[in-house]
Amino acid sequence: MDIAKLAGVDAVKLVVMIVQAARTVRHNKKTCQQLVQHVQIIGDLLKKLQASEMMRQPEIRNGLNELEQILREAYMLVTACQNNNYVYHLFMGGKQADQFRVLQDRLNSCLQVFPLISHIDTTDRLDQILEIIRPPHSQVLREAPRLFTGCSSCDTRTDVYGEVKRFSLQLNCTEALKLSLTQLIDATNNFSDENQIGQGSFGCVYKGQLHDGLVVAVKRCFDLPSSPNQLDVQDLEFRNEIYFLTKLQHTNVVKLLGDYMEGSERILVYEYMSNGSLDTFIFGARTGRLYLDWPARSRIIKGVAEGLLYLHKHCVLHVIHGDLKPSNILLDSNMHPKISDFGLARTFSPGVEEKFADRIVGSIGFTAPECRERRLFSIKSDVYGFGALLLEIVSGRRCFSLASGESGDDHGFLNRRAWNLWRAGRLIKLIDSPLGNESERTEILRCIQIAMVCIEENPASRPTMQDVVLMLSCQDVALPMPQRPAYLRIGMERAHQ
Repeated sequence: MDIAKLAGVDAVKLVVMIVQAARTVRHNKKTCQQLVQHVQIIGDLLKKLQASEMMRQPEIRNGLNELEQILREAYMLVTACQNNNYVYHLFMGGKQADQFRVLQDRLNSCLQVFPLISHIDTTDRLDQILEIIRPPHSQVLREAPRLFTGCSSCDTRTDVYGEVKRFSLQLNCTEALKLSLTQLIDATNNFSDENQIGQGSFGCVYKGQLHDGLVVAVKRCFDLPSSPNQLDVQDLEFRNEIYFLTKLQHTNVVKLLGDYMEGSERILVYEYMSNGSLDTFIFGARTGRLYLDWPARSRIIKGVAEGLLYLHKHCVLHVIHGDLKPSNILLDSNMHPKISDFGLARTFSPGVEEKFADRIVGSIGFTAPECRERRLFSIKSDVYGFGALLLEIVSGRRCFSLASGESGDDHGFLNRRAWNLWRAGRLIKLIDSPLGNESERTEILRCIQIAMVCIEENPASRPTMQDVVLMLSCQDVALPMPQRPAYLRIGMERAHQ
């Protein structure tokens, strides 16, 4: 059925159609059921309000029109999951997953700000609504139950709606929570060394626990009063982090929970990632780190690829991360990866292939040659960084040289090794982890070939992240033959110092 044919179907009927269609889906069954749970809540609300005078008000009618459009799209997406064609599912699976995420967000928004709640008995519905709209591990959601427990004394149901709307907007993370310095000092035991879990170029990261019990990661920027230029850069990256992370929502992007800024003090509060950074697993002391088998590495690679695809194509901002590397990939308790550190991130306009950067950004080994030499950046710059990251994950080696007697800025160290092994037909020598069965061996070699395509010198020859996700997800998709990678020209690096 074409979506235009659904134009005359009202919201209640669409809810019924979605529920019925979900019973016969062949793919994405779990995701469809999650969508149905949200849709049924909306259906129940609509049934209670069908006879209400408020339904005739223009602002409510406009809200219903928007809701009906979302439900039409939801119905079409669910029916698409009834398709039993293997090839169709193969090429559309990733796109459908993104479409489901967008629809869930739009439905959640309807539940948060749609003023149907104003004239119903809220006592038996608020818990269900909050259960849908609240994100996990949020300080606000822990306060919300206490708020609504006291709502029975509200003078009008409109007061209840106002409270729901106020808290739901906070829960939607439209801006980071503003925390006091006292709260953060208490949470981190006065930023004690025992609580420190990491350190970067601009600050230290501490494990903390807020007053409500929520465990968080607290990044406190260094105080740099004697270096105005560096302080300006720090301030820019701090504000960049807040700007992007309050607008990005993806399972493979870290969540920013709050911030504090006063004078020269700059503090950011993130969701706590119990397994730290990927860098620790790949390059940490062998006696002090867990071993990453190939299935775990494969999940991390695919998760990072999906996160980058979201940044490049599916988020509203269209973001180039600009500093992809193992230390900026954080791992949760289930070893799921989340891209972090958006201090160097930039937005771009779809259709604009390259933009000029006012300064060279990125890290040694992960910066694409066009960025380093000509200050040009694009989504293909991130693709290069992903390829370098992929080589490090597979090989367990740094993509740049830290050998004794060298300057430490040999960008082409791992590129050169992979290229030489590829030409010699001995690519298997690059692999760090013990080889499993033949299927696993084939997948690893595919990953190396994908990495080599990503690190090619010419940006136009590199794939998009959409191509990369498809190549990683489907073993039957033919891979391009790698061409000469970047940073192999003799003496080029020193000539540009």
